[in-house]
Amino acid sequence: MLDHYGNWYANRPSKPPLLFLVGEQRRDIIPKTLMDLELPEDKQIPVDELVVYKTGVMEGFEQDFGELLRNTGDCEVRWVVVFSPTGCQTMLQTLNMLDTETGRVKTGERGGRCGNWKGEGQRTTYIATIGPTTREYLRKTFGFEPDVCAGKPSPEGIGEAIDTFIEKNYKD
Repeated sequence: MLDHYGNWYANRPSKPPLLFLVGEQRRDIIPKTLMDLELPEDKQIPVDELVVYKTGVMEGFEQDFGELLRNTGDCEVRWVVVFSPTGCQTMLQTLNMLDTETGRVKTGERGGRCGNWKGEGQRTTYIATIGPTTREYLRKTFGFEPDVCAGKPSPEGIGEAIDTFIEKNYKD
């Protein structure tokens, strides 16, 4: 982008700003890269960000998710895939993983993953994230480390990450 946009306005001492349409929660890699103060001034590209969508927790999510967890409580293994930071707190609360006093994931002999065990030492619930933004949000906000993070933010990326985790941790 720096080179391409820069070539359009090569004869100007400064570039006109780019309009960057974003969601309420996002990474800031593009604006930081384009406006990097270490770039020569004539190479920097100003960015005007405009929030055009917001996400929210769907009404009834906590009840629906809780019911789904109860209905799958007998499963040997289940995966919860998180696609956005928005519902993370509700997800962790419903999984009984949050300490109500600290708002952080419960700690204990099982690495903070309370409420997801069947018998002594046998895990039943695993958490995957669609990408690094959601993973970092879980780490920083709740002190929670998801089991996997997709290399590519897609259904295929999630599937590959889960398959790799299973191959690595559950060889026969």
